[in-house]
Amino acid sequence: MSLDKKTVAKRYAKALFELVSADDQLEQTYQELVALRTVFEQNVGLQRALSGTNLSQGQKKSMIEELKDGSSKLVANLIQMVFDYGRMGEMVAIIDEFEAQYDQLHKRVHADVVSAVQLDENRRQKLADALAERLGANEVILNQTVDPKIIGGLIVKVGSQTLDGSLKTKLGKIRQLLVE
Repeated sequence: MSLDKKTVAKRYAKALFELVSADDQLEQTYQELVALRTVFEQNVGLQRALSGTNLSQGQKKSMIEELKDGSSKLVANLIQMVFDYGRMGEMVAIIDEFEAQYDQLHKRVHADVVSAVQLDENRRQKLADALAERLGANEVILNQTVDPKIIGGLIVKVGSQTLDGSLKTKLGKIRQLLVE
C-alpha cells in the first residue's frame, strides 16, 4: 500500500521533530531545514531530478552529498534517508510539516494578506499585532500580495479561515441589497 505525500511528510517530520526536541537541537534544525527548502525553491527541478529517472544513481548521489554538505548530522541523515527510500519528491512537504509543528509549539501563525496597495512596515506590524491578539498567537508572519482589483481594505487568510474586509466585497454586498 502506497502512502500519500501528506502522510509521508507528517511521519518523517514528526519523527525528526521529536528527535531534535529531545536532543535540544530544534532551533538549529529548523534553520537548516528552512535553508534546505530555499535550495529546493530556487532550483525548481531539483526534487524531480532527484526522484526521477533522467539522472544516473551516481549523479544523484553526488547531488545528495552536496545537499548534505555543511548540514548537521541529523539533517544530513534525514536527506540521506529520504533519498534512500525514494522520497525526494516529498522533501519540501516534509520540511513544511516540520515547520507546522515548529509553528504550533511556538504559537506562530502564517497569514496571507491581499491588499490593494503595498502596506508599509508600520501598517504590516499593526496588522500582525492585531491578528496575533485575535488568534492568540505569539507571532504572525505575513505574506502580502497586492491586488488592485479589491479597490481597498484587506483580505486575510489564516489556515482555512478567511477574513474579507475588501471594498470590492463590501460594494458587492451593497449592490445585492439594492437589487433585492
